[in-house]
Amino acid sequence: MSTIDETPSARTETVATAERRRVVAGLADGTVETVADLQVRGRADEIAAELRESHLPALEEAGYIEWDREEGTIEPGPNFEEAAEHVADLPDPDEGVADD
Repeated sequence: MSTIDETPSARTETVATAERRRVVAGLADGTVETVADLQVRGRADEIAAELRESHLPALEEAGYIEWDREEGTIEPGPNFEEAAEHVADLPDPDEGVADD
């Protein structure tokens, strides 16, 4: 059972960061099964630390994911569909970036 505020704005805030959106979106489209699947080029160590310390625990606490820290696996949690619905409504952080 989730311990966070269950208001729509609190649920939306849980998936508001680009990193958390990528976790939920990756689970929804089948491209994410492990924490290693979330690594991106460049800042891999920094991103892995942010995921472990902030983003994955918040998503797990909300019930959006189930995260096995020992195995490094991530799968949809009991409230996953709720999060997936919000991800589709949030602006894509990678869209609209102009190359100058």
